[in-house]
Amino acid sequence: MKQRHRIWRFIELGIDPYTSVYRYQVTATAEFIKKYYADLGKGESSEDTYKLAGRVMGLRRHGRIVFAILNDGSDSIQLVLRYDVLGPEKWRLIELLNIGDVVGVEGNPIRTLRGELSILVRDLKYLAITWRDFPEKWHGLVDADKRYRLRYLDMMLNENVRQAIISMYRIEKAFRDFLDSEGFIEIHTPKLQPIYGGALARPFKTHMYALGVDAYLSIAPETYLKRLVVANFFKVYEIAVCFRNEDIDAEHYPEFVQIEIYKAFADWEDMMRLVERMVSYAVKETYGSYKLTVEKNGETVELDFAPPWRRLGLEEAIELLGKVKVRDLSYEELLKLSKELGIEVKDPRRGKILEKIFEKVAQPKIANPTFITMFPRDVSPLARPSRKDPRYAERFEIYLAGLEVGNGYSELNNPVVQYYFFKKEEELRRKAADKFGEIEAHPMDKDYVRALEYGMPPTAGVGIGIYRLVMAIHGLPSIKDVIPFTFVLPEDFKTIAEVEPEILKYYVEKLRLSD
Repeated sequence: MKQRHRIWRFIELGIDPYTSVYRYQVTATAEFIKKYYADLGKGESSEDTYKLAGRVMGLRRHGRIVFAILNDGSDSIQLVLRYDVLGPEKWRLIELLNIGDVVGVEGNPIRTLRGELSILVRDLKYLAITWRDFPEKWHGLVDADKRYRLRYLDMMLNENVRQAIISMYRIEKAFRDFLDSEGFIEIHTPKLQPIYGGALARPFKTHMYALGVDAYLSIAPETYLKRLVVANFFKVYEIAVCFRNEDIDAEHYPEFVQIEIYKAFADWEDMMRLVERMVSYAVKETYGSYKLTVEKNGETVELDFAPPWRRLGLEEAIELLGKVKVRDLSYEELLKLSKELGIEVKDPRRGKILEKIFEKVAQPKIANPTFITMFPRDVSPLARPSRKDPRYAERFEIYLAGLEVGNGYSELNNPVVQYYFFKKEEELRRKAADKFGEIEAHPMDKDYVRALEYGMPPTAGVGIGIYRLVMAIHGLPSIKDVIPFTFVLPEDFKTIAEVEPEILKYYVEKLRLSD
């Protein structure tokens, strides 16, 4: 015989929260109680009365005493529910209590004989119930598909993921606070663009029916932020959502958030110093120290964000960290070397082979924040050629815990040279099509070139992937662990209203929904 859904017991007792409760007056948080009553001794209690509200995350029943864990978003605190305090009428409510229910409780702080700071509950109200079986807090969700499909449960139960997501928004706030104090202004750039640009990536394509033209989702805000520099916004940034129609793996996701910053009258050296200061400030504001201990793959790694950060040239890093000689090797020699290292290269650029070799032999060995500098010019179409060696660009990438988290350079501000580089990218795409297939190349953007023709001052810029930064700091195995919600394919399942049509009928009639 099919078991009746638990909602009927609430309805029969006249305590259905979905018809009777619209608000609950909270007067304290778990965090406040723990701080304010930290000195309460074992067996002691306070006469102060508070109202707290949150979700029941743990439950232990011992006859006429029940212990529950309430999480109110600020922290968790133990609830002590006793028959002799609540009485027989209210005890009927406690018998219905389940992990996952949302409740409001009124009571006073006590410290149990075992030393646990708790709330002795004198009244309890149901604010919402869990209609489905709730995963036990200590088991959580381990199935990868369920973790991302039922992301709200994963964020609720997986404390490391939860703290990473909270930290991400605190880091974003710290970035804003730092940049605003430096005189920068945040301006939002368009996410629908007629020409994608600002990075070497495959875009998402869509169609604007109102205009009858195709458009692209922004892969980066770069070319628009630099248009703003032309418009005399000499210190400008954006924390931007970007889209790249590429692989999904542990380090890549098609939708991500990055901060891009542009400062006029500056070069890449100035920007590296700004990045050091900004990121170290954000880390200390968020975590309380420049030094963080990270657990990753069973190993403990200490990260030190205090400036100055280490700087290594790309080829220098390959030779120093990877123990592989690459300097002065020709394209053919590098191609042969890459094959010996088991690296597949489908790109005609020397710089791309060097990047692939670096990723294989040197990148995994970088733990503390490090600037990798002097990238070949052929993979840096928006950067200024190096004033020391024009074969290279004044470009740097930021590495941390084996991950690339940022990219910056002295911005190319010569419209004639920029046009030339865009033309070279177009030619590269055409020439490479037969031999290599589609490659990442920057499209011609004549409107951007025209903006430069009105005069852009010497400018430095950087983009930092916030998801990757937080992933590295928290030692998480996948970038999806720091993204609140990821794309999942729809699945076929039934809601409670479909499984229990009598419940649906009850609410339609009770709330006169069909009137």
